[in-house]
Amino acid sequence: MDVKPLAMRDDDEGELTFAVTEDPSGQIVIDFGKPVHWIAMPKQQAQELAMLILRRACDRVIKVDIDD
Repeated sequence: MDVKPLAMRDDDEGELTFAVTEDPSGQIVIDFGKPVHWIAMPKQQAQELAMLILRRACDRVIKVDIDD
């Protein structure tokens, strides 16, 4: 798959709003509010999204070491 820089993509629709929640059965839900084919973000934003999902998914504090 050839991934083009965002500035070179003509199918980028711009800003996307979403929510990370938990449904009554305990499943983590990422709701984009509309059909989404792809998303891209800077590494810092991806780290923040990952932490948001982990915070919602964990019942207690966890420590994660990620090797390079």
